[in-house]
Amino acid sequence: MLFHYVKTRKRQAIHLAINILILPLLLYMFHYTLKDEPNFEQIYVIVEKVTIVIVILLVGLLIWFLKSKEQFEIYVTDNKLYSYHPVFKEWCFSVNPKDIVEIEHQLSMGAGSMTNINVHLNNGQKHQVCQNYSFSREELYSALQRANPKIKLPDDANLFKHKLSRAEDEYISTRFPVATKIIKSVFKIRPNKTNRSDDNNQHD
Repeated sequence: MLFHYVKTRKRQAIHLAINILILPLLLYMFHYTLKDEPNFEQIYVIVEKVTIVIVILLVGLLIWFLKSKEQFEIYVTDNKLYSYHPVFKEWCFSVNPKDIVEIEHQLSMGAGSMTNINVHLNNGQKHQVCQNYSFSREELYSALQRANPKIKLPDDANLFKHKLSRAEDEYISTRFPVATKIIKSVFKIRPNKTNRSDDNNQHD
């Protein structure tokens, strides 16, 4: 196996247990710091009850985590890139690394920025790699490259770049012609050619 990462519910339970232990400490600090304030007793009763409810809920979640057998798993072999997420099926897939054309880091700009790791296959299909777990992308990409040296990988495993659509490129070039020429010459930026058909469809 070239790469393997597993995240079980029990590992999540450890972090949850630490948070449960911290809550009484926070309650004590709240009492110690603000005990001389006016109306403290009335406020403390409410805070204490809320804390107890939160602890009970977290303990219930902790027990569920400890009993759960679900886990996130991603691995690479010479013939398989496998990803399984226990909740979100869009992050579940199994493909042959030989069929992968490119691993793309996509940064979408708008009301809120969003990053995606897209796996492009030679048949035109696309899958997404989950980013919610702390596995090493450098090690994952290195394993994929060993399985298929022809895969196009991001220049930086931790960097996401926004690809300009042709419409965005033309707008920026019109508004800031000199700066655009300088930036493009230095960084060799090109508009995203994949959006050309989309732009043509919008004009039709």
